[in-house]
Amino acid sequence: MNNQLSVIIKRYLIATVIAIMGLIMIFVGLNTDQSSLFNIAAVNLFVGGVLALLFSAGILNRNLVLAIGAVCIAITIYIGWSSWNSVEATMQHIEDRKISQRLVQYNLVQIRDIQRAHKQKHGVYADSWEELEDFFNNEKIEKIEASGSVPGRAITLEERDALYDDNRAIDNLMTEQEAALLAAMGNPGNSPDLEGFRRDTVKVPYKDEYLGNLSRIQQRNELGLGDFTFDELRYIPMTDPKEEWMIETRDSAVYLGDTIPTIHVYGREPIPRFEGGKRDTIGFGNISTNSEKGTWE
Repeated sequence: MNNQLSVIIKRYLIATVIAIMGLIMIFVGLNTDQSSLFNIAAVNLFVGGVLALLFSAGILNRNLVLAIGAVCIAITIYIGWSSWNSVEATMQHIEDRKISQRLVQYNLVQIRDIQRAHKQKHGVYADSWEELEDFFNNEKIEKIEASGSVPGRAITLEERDALYDDNRAIDNLMTEQEAALLAAMGNPGNSPDLEGFRRDTVKVPYKDEYLGNLSRIQQRNELGLGDFTFDELRYIPMTDPKEEWMIETRDSAVYLGDTIPTIHVYGREPIPRFEGGKRDTIGFGNISTNSEKGTWE
Protein backbone atom coordinates (compact mmCIF):
# COMPACT_ATOMS: atom_id res chain seq x y z
CA MET A 1 0.00 0.00 0.00
CA ASN A 2 2.75 2.37 0.97
CA ASN A 3 4.69 1.47 -2.14
CA GLN A 4 1.65 2.18 -4.34
CA LEU A 5 1.11 5.56 -2.65
CA SER A 6 4.77 6.40 -3.10
CA VAL A 7 4.59 5.55 -6.82
CA ILE A 8 1.46 7.67 -7.29
CA ILE A 9 3.05 10.64 -5.52
CA LYS A 10 6.24 10.36 -7.58
CA ARG A 11 4.28 10.00 -10.80
CA TYR A 12 1.77 12.82 -10.34
CA LEU A 13 3.10 15.25 -7.71
CA ILE A 14 5.48 17.29 -9.88
CA ALA A 15 2.99 17.48 -12.76
CA THR A 16 0.24 18.52 -10.33
CA VAL A 17 2.39 21.23 -8.77
CA ILE A 18 3.28 22.56 -12.23
CA ALA A 19 -0.38 22.66 -13.28
CA ILE A 20 -1.42 24.39 -10.04
CA MET A 21 1.36 26.97 -10.41
CA GLY A 22 0.23 27.64 -13.99
CA LEU A 23 -3.38 28.02 -12.84
CA ILE A 24 -2.34 30.49 -10.13
CA MET A 25 -0.33 32.50 -12.66
CA ILE A 26 -3.32 32.59 -15.05
CA PHE A 27 -5.49 33.91 -12.22
CA VAL A 28 -2.87 36.56 -11.37
CA GLY A 29 -2.58 37.55 -15.03
CA LEU A 30 -6.33 37.96 -15.42
CA ASN A 31 -6.64 40.12 -12.31
CA THR A 32 -3.53 42.28 -12.64
CA ASP A 33 -1.95 44.33 -15.41
CA GLN A 34 0.51 41.72 -16.69
CA SER A 35 2.20 41.56 -20.10
CA SER A 36 1.08 39.17 -22.81
CA LEU A 37 4.30 37.20 -22.38
CA PHE A 38 3.49 36.57 -18.69
CA ASN A 39 -0.01 35.36 -19.57
CA ILE A 40 1.27 33.06 -22.32
CA ALA A 41 3.91 31.66 -19.98
CA ALA A 42 1.20 30.99 -17.39
CA VAL A 43 -0.97 29.14 -19.93
CA ASN A 44 2.03 27.14 -21.14
CA LEU A 45 2.91 26.18 -17.57
CA PHE A 46 -0.63 25.05 -16.91
CA VAL A 47 -0.87 23.15 -20.21
CA GLY A 48 2.51 21.54 -19.53
CA GLY A 49 1.38 20.35 -16.10
CA VAL A 50 -1.88 18.95 -17.51
CA LEU A 51 -0.01 17.18 -20.32
CA ALA A 52 2.40 15.68 -17.81
CA LEU A 53 -0.53 14.39 -15.74
CA LEU A 54 -2.24 12.91 -18.80
CA PHE A 55 1.03 11.33 -19.95
CA SER A 56 1.71 9.90 -16.49
CA ALA A 57 -1.81 8.47 -16.42
CA GLY A 58 -1.24 6.81 -19.80
CA ILE A 59 -4.00 8.82 -21.50
CA LEU A 60 -1.63 10.54 -23.95
CA ASN A 61 1.33 8.96 -25.68
CA ARG A 62 4.78 10.51 -25.82
CA ASN A 63 4.59 11.69 -29.45
CA LEU A 64 1.31 13.54 -28.90
CA VAL A 65 2.68 15.27 -25.80
CA LEU A 66 5.78 16.35 -27.75
CA ALA A 67 3.64 17.64 -30.63
CA ILE A 68 1.41 19.70 -28.33
CA GLY A 69 4.51 21.02 -26.52
CA ALA A 70 6.07 22.05 -29.84
CA VAL A 71 2.90 23.95 -30.77
CA CYS A 72 2.95 25.75 -27.42
CA ILE A 73 6.61 26.70 -27.90
CA ALA A 74 5.91 27.99 -31.42
CA ILE A 75 3.00 30.09 -30.15
CA THR A 76 5.16 31.52 -27.37
CA ILE A 77 7.95 32.44 -29.82
CA TYR A 78 5.46 34.13 -32.16
CA ILE A 79 3.80 36.12 -29.38
CA GLY A 80 7.21 37.13 -27.99
CA TRP A 81 8.28 38.33 -31.44
CA SER A 82 5.00 40.24 -31.87
CA SER A 83 5.36 41.82 -28.43
CA TRP A 84 8.92 42.93 -29.21
CA ASN A 85 7.80 44.52 -32.47
CA SER A 86 4.90 46.20 -30.69
CA VAL A 87 7.23 47.70 -28.09
CA GLU A 88 9.60 48.91 -30.79
CA ALA A 89 6.68 50.45 -32.71
CA THR A 90 5.48 52.23 -29.57
CA MET A 91 8.94 53.62 -28.85
CA GLN A 92 9.24 54.82 -32.45
CA HIS A 93 5.81 56.46 -32.23
CA ILE A 94 6.83 58.34 -29.08
CA GLU A 95 10.04 59.55 -30.74
CA ASP A 96 8.23 60.57 -33.95
CA ARG A 97 5.68 62.54 -31.94
CA LYS A 98 8.39 64.44 -30.07
CA ILE A 99 10.05 65.40 -33.35
CA SER A 100 6.72 66.38 -34.92
CA GLN A 101 5.80 68.59 -31.97
CA ARG A 102 9.06 70.54 -32.25
CA LEU A 103 8.71 70.95 -36.03
CA VAL A 104 5.04 71.93 -35.83
CA GLN A 105 5.66 74.55 -33.13
CA TYR A 106 8.59 75.99 -35.08
CA ASN A 107 6.48 76.05 -38.24
CA LEU A 108 3.53 77.82 -36.63
CA VAL A 109 5.71 80.37 -34.80
CA GLN A 110 7.35 81.36 -38.10
CA ILE A 111 3.97 81.73 -39.81
CA ARG A 112 2.77 83.88 -36.91
CA ASP A 113 5.88 86.08 -37.07
CA ILE A 114 5.41 86.75 -40.80
CA GLN A 115 1.68 87.39 -40.32
CA ARG A 116 2.45 89.88 -37.53
CA ALA A 117 4.88 91.70 -39.82
CA HIS A 118 2.20 91.79 -42.55
CA LYS A 119 -0.31 93.21 -40.07
CA GLN A 120 2.15 95.85 -38.87
CA LYS A 121 2.75 96.94 -42.48
CA HIS A 122 -0.80 96.73 -43.87
CA GLY A 123 -3.04 96.77 -40.80
CA VAL A 124 -4.53 93.33 -41.58
CA TYR A 125 -3.37 89.72 -41.83
CA ALA A 126 -2.72 88.01 -45.16
CA ASP A 127 -5.76 85.88 -46.00
CA SER A 128 -4.00 83.44 -48.35
CA TRP A 129 -0.66 81.73 -48.75
CA GLU A 130 -0.11 83.55 -52.04
CA GLU A 131 -0.54 86.96 -50.39
CA LEU A 132 1.73 86.01 -47.48
CA GLU A 133 4.43 84.68 -49.82
CA ASP A 134 4.28 87.84 -51.92
CA PHE A 135 4.77 89.91 -48.75
CA PHE A 136 7.69 87.73 -47.68
CA ASN A 137 9.48 87.93 -51.01
CA ASN A 138 8.75 91.48 -52.15
CA GLU A 139 7.74 93.82 -49.31
CA LYS A 140 9.97 96.17 -47.34
CA ILE A 141 9.62 97.02 -43.68
CA GLU A 142 10.91 99.87 -41.54
CA LYS A 143 13.95 99.20 -39.40
CA ILE A 144 15.79 101.40 -36.93
CA GLU A 145 19.51 101.60 -37.55
CA ALA A 146 21.18 102.60 -34.28
CA SER A 147 24.61 103.85 -33.37
CA GLY A 148 25.73 105.15 -29.98
CA SER A 149 24.00 105.25 -26.59
CA VAL A 150 21.68 107.84 -25.08
CA PRO A 151 23.72 110.10 -22.74
CA GLY A 152 22.90 109.51 -19.09
CA ARG A 153 22.21 113.17 -18.32
CA ALA A 154 19.63 115.90 -18.73
CA ILE A 155 19.64 118.15 -21.79
CA THR A 156 21.49 121.44 -21.50
CA LEU A 157 19.91 124.88 -21.81
CA GLU A 158 21.31 125.24 -25.31
CA GLU A 159 19.90 121.85 -26.30
CA ARG A 160 16.53 122.71 -24.76
CA ASP A 161 16.35 125.94 -26.77
CA ALA A 162 17.14 124.04 -29.93
CA LEU A 163 14.44 121.45 -29.27
CA TYR A 164 11.63 123.46 -27.66
CA ASP A 165 10.08 126.93 -27.84
CA ASP A 166 9.49 127.19 -24.09
CA ASN A 167 11.27 127.33 -20.75
CA ARG A 168 10.43 123.83 -19.56
CA ALA A 169 12.38 122.27 -16.71
CA ILE A 170 15.37 120.14 -17.66
CA ASP A 171 15.49 117.97 -14.56
CA ASN A 172 14.80 114.64 -16.29
CA LEU A 173 17.33 112.55 -18.15
CA MET A 174 17.58 112.94 -21.90
CA THR A 175 15.22 110.64 -23.82
CA GLU A 176 16.19 108.63 -26.88
CA GLN A 177 13.89 110.76 -29.02
CA GLU A 178 15.58 113.95 -27.80
CA ALA A 179 19.01 112.48 -28.48
CA ALA A 180 17.95 111.45 -32.00
CA LEU A 181 16.55 114.93 -32.75
CA LEU A 182 19.67 116.66 -31.45
CA ALA A 183 21.86 114.35 -33.53
CA ALA A 184 19.73 115.07 -36.61
CA MET A 185 20.17 118.84 -35.96
CA GLY A 186 23.91 118.41 -36.08
CA ASN A 187 24.49 118.32 -32.32
CA PRO A 188 23.78 122.06 -31.65
CA GLY A 189 25.33 121.91 -28.17
CA ASN A 190 28.54 120.33 -29.49
CA SER A 191 28.21 117.66 -26.80
CA PRO A 192 30.95 114.99 -27.02
CA ASP A 193 28.61 112.28 -25.77
CA LEU A 194 26.32 112.81 -28.78
CA GLU A 195 29.05 112.41 -31.35
CA GLY A 196 28.32 109.39 -33.50
CA PHE A 197 24.81 109.00 -32.05
CA ARG A 198 22.30 108.00 -34.73
CA ARG A 199 18.79 106.63 -34.93
CA ASP A 200 17.69 106.34 -38.55
CA THR A 201 14.57 104.68 -39.90
CA VAL A 202 15.36 102.78 -43.08
CA LYS A 203 13.39 100.42 -45.28
CA VAL A 204 14.80 96.94 -45.77
CA PRO A 205 13.45 93.86 -47.59
CA TYR A 206 11.51 91.76 -45.08
CA LYS A 207 12.97 88.57 -46.57
CA ASP A 208 16.55 89.71 -45.86
CA GLU A 209 15.64 90.73 -42.32
CA TYR A 210 13.93 87.38 -41.69
CA LEU A 211 16.68 85.18 -43.16
CA GLY A 212 19.42 87.14 -41.43
CA ASN A 213 17.96 86.71 -37.94
CA LEU A 214 20.58 84.88 -35.88
CA SER A 215 18.12 83.23 -33.47
CA ARG A 216 16.19 81.76 -36.41
CA ILE A 217 19.39 80.46 -37.96
CA GLN A 218 20.39 78.83 -34.66
CA GLN A 219 16.95 77.29 -34.20
CA ARG A 220 16.99 75.76 -37.68
CA ASN A 221 20.42 74.28 -37.00
CA GLU A 222 19.17 72.75 -33.73
CA LEU A 223 16.21 71.20 -35.57
CA GLY A 224 18.44 69.83 -38.31
CA LEU A 225 16.73 71.90 -41.01
CA GLY A 226 18.53 72.99 -44.15
CA ASP A 227 18.15 76.16 -46.17
CA PHE A 228 14.83 77.94 -45.66
CA THR A 229 12.12 77.82 -48.31
CA PHE A 230 8.79 79.56 -47.87
CA ASP A 231 6.85 76.50 -49.05
CA GLU A 232 7.94 74.55 -45.97
CA LEU A 233 5.73 76.82 -43.84
CA ARG A 234 2.69 76.13 -45.97
CA TYR A 235 2.53 72.43 -45.20
CA ILE A 236 2.13 70.56 -41.91
CA PRO A 237 5.46 68.83 -41.13
CA MET A 238 5.65 65.02 -41.36
CA THR A 239 2.35 64.62 -43.24
CA ASP A 240 2.29 62.26 -46.23
CA PRO A 241 0.63 63.21 -48.51
CA LYS A 242 1.33 66.85 -47.63
CA GLU A 243 -1.44 68.66 -45.77
CA GLU A 244 -1.75 72.45 -45.88
CA TRP A 245 -2.33 74.75 -42.94
CA MET A 246 -5.69 76.50 -43.17
CA ILE A 247 -5.77 80.31 -42.90
CA GLU A 248 -8.87 82.20 -41.76
CA THR A 249 -8.82 85.98 -41.34
CA ARG A 250 -11.18 88.86 -40.70
CA ASP A 251 -10.22 92.43 -41.46
CA SER A 252 -12.79 94.04 -39.16
CA ALA A 253 -14.07 91.69 -36.45
CA VAL A 254 -15.95 93.35 -33.59
CA TYR A 255 -14.38 92.49 -30.22
CA LEU A 256 -15.09 94.30 -26.92
CA GLY A 257 -16.50 97.26 -28.81
CA ASP A 258 -13.46 97.62 -31.09
CA THR A 259 -13.04 96.70 -34.74
CA ILE A 260 -9.91 94.61 -35.13
CA PRO A 261 -8.25 92.23 -37.61
CA THR A 262 -8.23 88.60 -36.47
CA ILE A 263 -6.59 85.38 -37.64
CA HIS A 264 -6.81 81.63 -37.13
CA VAL A 265 -4.25 79.25 -38.65
CA TYR A 266 -4.91 75.58 -37.97
CA GLY A 267 -4.61 71.98 -39.11
CA ARG A 268 -4.39 68.45 -37.73
CA GLU A 269 -1.30 67.32 -35.84
CA PRO A 270 0.81 64.88 -37.92
CA ILE A 271 1.40 62.31 -35.14
CA PRO A 272 -1.43 61.67 -32.63
CA ARG A 273 -0.79 61.31 -28.90
CA PHE A 274 -1.60 57.59 -28.98
CA GLU A 275 -0.90 54.98 -31.67
CA GLY A 276 -3.90 54.75 -33.96
CA GLY A 277 -5.55 57.62 -32.07
CA LYS A 278 -7.31 60.72 -33.34
CA ARG A 279 -5.18 63.58 -34.66
CA ASP A 280 -6.10 66.71 -32.72
CA THR A 281 -6.44 70.17 -34.27
CA ILE A 282 -3.52 72.50 -33.58
CA GLY A 283 -2.72 76.07 -34.60
CA PHE A 284 -2.76 79.63 -33.33
CA GLY A 285 -5.11 82.59 -33.17
CA ASN A 286 -8.84 83.03 -32.78
CA ILE A 287 -11.09 84.31 -35.54
CA SER A 288 -13.38 86.03 -33.02
CA THR A 289 -10.84 87.68 -30.69
CA ASN A 290 -7.48 89.44 -30.83
CA SER A 291 -5.67 86.37 -29.44
CA GLU A 292 -2.69 85.01 -31.36
CA LYS A 293 -2.00 82.32 -28.77
CA GLY A 294 -0.95 78.88 -29.97
CA THR A 295 -2.59 75.64 -28.86
CA TRP A 296 0.78 74.51 -27.46
CA GLU A 297 1.13 77.60 -25.24
